[in-house]
Amino acid sequence: MAIQSRLDGLLQHFTDAGVPGCALAVSYQGRIVYTGYRGYADVEQRRKIDRQTVYRIASCTKNITATAVMTLFEEGKLLLNDPVADYLPSFRDIPYQWMDPSGELVRKPTSRPLTIRDLLTMTSGIPYMGSGSPTAGAYAREIGTMLTMYRFTLQELAEKVSKIPLEFDPGTRWRYGLSYDILAAVVEVISGMSFGDFLERRIFAPLGMKNTGFWCTDHMRRRLAAVYALENGKPVDVHREPHLAPGNGNRLESGGGGLLSTLEDLVTFAGMWGQGGIWKGTRILSRNTIDLMRRNHLTGGALEDFRRMAKDAYPWYAGYGWGLAGRTMMDCQAAGSNGSVGEFGWCGAYGPYILADPERSLGVAYVQQTAPVIGGLQDYCHPRVRNAVYSLLDLWDALEA
Repeated sequence: MAIQSRLDGLLQHFTDAGVPGCALAVSYQGRIVYTGYRGYADVEQRRKIDRQTVYRIASCTKNITATAVMTLFEEGKLLLNDPVADYLPSFRDIPYQWMDPSGELVRKPTSRPLTIRDLLTMTSGIPYMGSGSPTAGAYAREIGTMLTMYRFTLQELAEKVSKIPLEFDPGTRWRYGLSYDILAAVVEVISGMSFGDFLERRIFAPLGMKNTGFWCTDHMRRRLAAVYALENGKPVDVHREPHLAPGNGNRLESGGGGLLSTLEDLVTFAGMWGQGGIWKGTRILSRNTIDLMRRNHLTGGALEDFRRMAKDAYPWYAGYGWGLAGRTMMDCQAAGSNGSVGEFGWCGAYGPYILADPERSLGVAYVQQTAPVIGGLQDYCHPRVRNAVYSLLDLWDALEA
C-alpha cells in the first residue's frame, strides 16, 4: 500500500540519516491506521526496535501531567486561577528576583500570587537548574542537576523550589522549567495519593496503557532502549540507566520528564487527545477541556519569549504558541506546516513526539532515543513526521469512502 510504503520509507530515511532506531504510529478517526519500526533499540546488542520496546519519553510526560491536572479541573478540585499556595502553602508570598545592570541582586514581591495557570503555561518564573539567572543558579546549588533531582520526592522538590525566589513576576514572561513537577506535587496533595498511582488509576488503566509508568521493572529494563549521541554520523551510547528502578535510591515521580512508555501506549494517549478526550469509549476529558488546553495562552512578553526561544534555539517551533499542555499551532504558514491551527502536543529530550488534532481526529506518536535535542536529529525528524502524516489524511479518507 502506498501509505504504508511512504511512512516506512520516512522511517528508513531517518535511520539512513543517523537515527539508530525509530518508530511511528498514527491514530485517525479513532483507530490505528499505521505502525512502523526501523533500526535498533540497542545497537551493541543488535536488538531491534519493536512493539515491546520501552522508551524514556522525557518531557512528553508533561502532556500526561497536564491531562491529570485537567481531570481535577473538571471535577472542581482546582481552578486555573487558584494560587499554588492553596495546595502547597510554602509557595505563599514567594518573591521574584533579578540581577540589575550593576550586578546587584534585586528582590521584589510579586504583583499577584503564583497560580495553577502559571505552572501550566510555563509563565511561573520556575526555570530548570543551571545558569542564565540567579534563580536557575540557586536551583543548581540546592537541587543539583536533572539527574540528581531524582533523589527527592515531589513534595521535597517543591519545598526546595519554594524557598528560592522566582525568576520573574508570574504571568509576565515564559521560561521552560520545573513547573510541571510542581503541578505533580499539587496533584498528590489534592488526590491524597502518589502521582504515579494517580496516573495509573485515572489515565493509564482506563486507557489500557499497560506499559507506562515511572518505575522500571526488570521486565521493562530488558526492553528499554539505550540513548545515543550522534558523533561523526555514528551512534555513541550515552545513557542506559532508568531514572527510577528498584534499589537505585531515586524517588522522584517527575511530572516534567520521568515516564517510561511504549509506542503503542503513546499513540493511545495521542489518539485520546485527538478524539477530543475519548478513546474506544473511555472518556478521560471533555472536548471542551481539550479545546481549552490546545488554545494559545501566551500574550505579551511571554509570547515574545516563546517566539524568541523558537527563533534562537528551536526553529522547528516557529508558528507555535503554548497552551495548557505544550506547544499549539498558531500559524501554519510560519511553521511550514500542512496541518491545522490548534494541533498540539510536545516532545522530549530523547526524541519522543506527540501530536494531536481533534479537528481531524488525529493522534501521532513518534519515538527515537537520541541526545541532545540539537544534534540528536529531533529537529530534522519531528516536522517531517508532522508534514508526512498530514499529507496522507486524504488517502486514508479515500480508503474509507
